[in-house]
Amino acid sequence: MLNLMKNEAVQLAEKTGWTFDFAAGFLAGESARARHRVPAPELLAGADEYALGVQIGYHYGAAYLDW
Repeated sequence: MLNLMKNEAVQLAEKTGWTFDFAAGFLAGESARARHRVPAPELLAGADEYALGVQIGYHYGAAYLDW
């Protein structure tokens, strides 16, 4: 399962031009939103690439990709 998520993050990063960390965070945030879970507070307040990806994925999800 972890390899599948890693592959998805690599593909998303290549498709969008994002860093791997941002893409992985985006997928984690999108997954949390889909499961009706709130990400850890440090991720919602963080400013590193992964945390920013989680925030965008959690708050906007796939709609962000259409912008």
